[in-house]
Amino acid sequence: MDYYMKSRNSLKYLVCFILVQLIIHDITAQKKTFIREYIYKASETDSKITSRQKALIEVKTLLIEELGIYVESYVNHLVKDENGAITKDFFTNEIKTLSAGTTETKIIEERWDGYEYYIKAEIIADPEEVLRRINQTLSVRKSSKAVDSLKILLKNSNNELMLKNNELRVLRGQLSAQQKKIDSTQTSLNTLNQQLIESKRQLTSYQAQEKHILSEIEEIEKVMKDASNKAIANVRIGMTPEEVVRVCGKPRAEQCGSMNYGAVWVIISSNIVVGIVDARDYQTCNNDMDSYKRQHKRIILE
Repeated sequence: MDYYMKSRNSLKYLVCFILVQLIIHDITAQKKTFIREYIYKASETDSKITSRQKALIEVKTLLIEELGIYVESYVNHLVKDENGAITKDFFTNEIKTLSAGTTETKIIEERWDGYEYYIKAEIIADPEEVLRRINQTLSVRKSSKAVDSLKILLKNSNNELMLKNNELRVLRGQLSAQQKKIDSTQTSLNTLNQQLIESKRQLTSYQAQEKHILSEIEEIEKVMKDASNKAIANVRIGMTPEEVVRVCGKPRAEQCGSMNYGAVWVIISSNIVVGIVDARDYQTCNNDMDSYKRQHKRIILE
């Protein structure tokens, strides 16, 4: 109860003090003009528009600071701390806030050279209007511990919420990075799967070709073996080439009268068969069986 009484007394003291100040300065108070300059050095990402906006913010800040100091000196107040209910800091902040709300910034001059934005501005202060508004603020302000505690609680809650939001933002960033990594890995995996499918398709094609070639080789070997066996079984010494063709069929190749039947050559000399030799020992246009004997060649029929 004492706390509330002290707070109310403090408010009464402040209100009365301000009203007295208003009466004292009513005759002599005049509006005052403040002029400040500011040069903003643009960064690589700044344009003329963003540079002007930043320069204007800074020059307004300077003007409000100076205006707040002037209004404080105009009031020349002395406020004592009463249990944390009303403080000089509160009074000073109210002056700056209300000064900003009751003044208008006017641009006097501005220049842009592509690198720096120069701005010159002014505001006109009305101390009486500022004090009138502070008086209204103090009249409705309830300096109770409950209200102050609630404000502190809300501030702490807001700070905690901001902290949690920041943590959540970090986690979302990490999840996003992980998702990008997963997506990249999945893309690489899909590419490798496509390459594997293509490799399997090519392997199947090569295996089919190999099987076909082996089948053809087997067929050719069979034809050659049949031709060799037929020649060995049916050819006789003294046959003519025409007779050989009748019993063995058309030869696979002919050279200097001799005829090839797969793995053997039928040697023809003076238009008659003189022998059969292994194809590996056949000598081009050599129709002399004696020379094959002297060289110990593989003679199948002599």
